[in-house]
Amino acid sequence: MAARHHGIVPFKGMNHLCLFGENQPDRFARLFPQLPPLYLNPTLLHELGKAGGVMEDTGLPNLTKQVPAGLIFFGQFVDHDITLDASSSLRGNNEPGDTINVRTPTLDLDCLYGDGPEAHPYLYDGDKLLTGSDYADPSNPNDLRHHDLPRTPKGTAIIGDPRNDENRVISQMQLAMLRFHNSVYDKVHSEWEEARRVTTWHYQWLVVNEFLRTLCGDWVVDDILANGRKVYRPECDGSHAAYIPIEFATAAYRFGHTMIPQKMRVQPGGTQHVLFSPTSALGRGFSPVASADGVVDWESLFDSGNGDFERAGQMDTKLASALLDLPFMDPTTPAFERSLAVRNLLRAQSFLVPSGEQVAECMAASGASEITAADIAKVREAGDKLGLPKATPLWLYLLAEGRVIGRMDGEKSFSKGEGLGPVGARLVAEVIIGLLELDHRSFLGSNRNWSPLDSADRVGSNGVTSIYQMLTA
Repeated sequence: MAARHHGIVPFKGMNHLCLFGENQPDRFARLFPQLPPLYLNPTLLHELGKAGGVMEDTGLPNLTKQVPAGLIFFGQFVDHDITLDASSSLRGNNEPGDTINVRTPTLDLDCLYGDGPEAHPYLYDGDKLLTGSDYADPSNPNDLRHHDLPRTPKGTAIIGDPRNDENRVISQMQLAMLRFHNSVYDKVHSEWEEARRVTTWHYQWLVVNEFLRTLCGDWVVDDILANGRKVYRPECDGSHAAYIPIEFATAAYRFGHTMIPQKMRVQPGGTQHVLFSPTSALGRGFSPVASADGVVDWESLFDSGNGDFERAGQMDTKLASALLDLPFMDPTTPAFERSLAVRNLLRAQSFLVPSGEQVAECMAASGASEITAADIAKVREAGDKLGLPKATPLWLYLLAEGRVIGRMDGEKSFSKGEGLGPVGARLVAEVIIGLLELDHRSFLGSNRNWSPLDSADRVGSNGVTSIYQMLTA
């Protein structure tokens, strides 16, 4: 049986919740329909991303200086909130307009809330969300269900999106977000709709002000918020219909794959664990917490203020070896399909995505003045070193750009390997900020003056102004 990861096995989604479109399920679309698609011989892509190939990170881990490892898993959580392609194939061409996005293209936390307590009562106890503690022995503090998601007797997580149980860190993040809603309900608004709004606005605010700023850089985020979006502008067609660009879904937002470390501590002073391993305390995903060593203490994965936390891997064209031979996949599956790198490259090519160079030149022509011809040439040199003729797949281009150009911390200040370069940063930040601006329920769409320090919505005496605080509230 195929592994149930990343839409390999489709399931019915919640398209009816989307605000946009006229009774039509949401589809992906092209951000650059005028650009020609890149084609590379698939055997070259197989060779490029194979286990033991040039993309495998085999030496000492190259870690960032200040990017918390937990932030990459937070990015995965965001991805699961806004995208799910459950129907495309690696074995033929795909058309974005014919491909349903099973998630809603809004940062609305439907992975927590589903359709709400009336439609999905199995997620709730009244207006509060169920956690594993609701199934645990209240007299036994060592019952591991106190530290887990709610589960069926067979161990299946009872949550709004099954992908948020695919590894231990993301499942513990889902649990922390369930607890955050309940904390908001208890402390701020004892009414479900208001508790959901406050929870969701905190999450959205932190996506912009911590996640995007850390990985895309202050300069790009500030430019978009001050001067508007230059590339992602659905409102220009008069429909105000937000959508997920296929260039974002198949390339730009897959940058985190290169920043996942091979091993990490999930508890202060604890052992470093392999993320995907049946012998690791973290397990292989889609299973109950089996050991106290697998319970995540967020002080290990985010900066709590003491500076002692696990760093993410650098942005480059290398991936952890476990990602190039995915252990949860059937071993009889062809080797190239078990490599996340190869799957990324093949998926983008199946959607006829243009090259990184073409996208960069188009964005520069659209007014993104931070993207220069000299930088495009420098990234192309990195593609040459990988043996790529003439042009670079967009995903690889953005990884290489993060390594050789770096994150823009200022107009002339760059941090190599610490995040996305100018093209990747603008693509990612414009889409996510655009999704918020086009959603009248979001804080950017309805109250741009709101912050977590708003007196009516403040959670705790000092407010919640970091992802670490939100996950530990």
